[in-house]
Amino acid sequence: MTEKMKTIIAIHGAGMQANAWDLLLADLLLPDLTGAGLACRALSLPGHGDRKGDLLPSVEAMADWLRGEIGENPPQSTFLLGHSMGALVALEAARSQAVCGLILAGAAAAMPVHPDLLRQAGETPQDAAALILKWGVPRHHPDAAAFLKERMCPSALANDLAACDAYAGGENAATGCGKPALVISGSDDKLAKAASGQALAEMMPQGRFCLIDGCGHMPMAETPAEMTRQIKAFVSSCRT
Repeated sequence: MTEKMKTIIAIHGAGMQANAWDLLLADLLLPDLTGAGLACRALSLPGHGDRKGDLLPSVEAMADWLRGEIGENPPQSTFLLGHSMGALVALEAARSQAVCGLILAGAAAAMPVHPDLLRQAGETPQDAAALILKWGVPRHHPDAAAFLKERMCPSALANDLAACDAYAGGENAATGCGKPALVISGSDDKLAKAASGQALAEMMPQGRFCLIDGCGHMPMAETPAEMTRQIKAFVSSCRT
């Protein structure tokens, strides 16, 4: 039986937008080494970048919106690719029958945010965004930091960080996820440590864990070629 076309839908992290995935998607859209059909698209959440609409106040509300965007019976086999906050959104949205697998980067089951950063995001969001990049991207990836700085959406940052801080459903969503899942962590991630990513993968019945050495919190910009390699291997191993 011929497999359906495989589609990856990418969801950005807090205070970002769809174009944060540009480097990764450029690699993913190169000819697929497995020969299987693969399509990719990145979505901006409402109120981010050019996407119209009000900011959504919770991870659960973002997941509801995402399920509506996907629909219940798409013609493709749909994989959700989420980064940081987007990983929580993807995890929460995975109960949709349309979703056949998950790829979660810079992820943990819970992502509490320090009260000082929450306050700063509300008062001086540009400074808070700069601090996140400082902590999120190691010094040996300056080009990645510059790339993401141009793609930040500071006006949404306070809302998004508050949503991450309030979300308490990660463990239940992970243990109840019966779909193949790949968790990708950077060895130098200071915002969602690799041990937390591995713990998340171990919560999921079909979870797998991948550690990218020398990478921080932003693998889609720091190490897009290696992240692409891991994603393609994972997606090609999933029969749909």
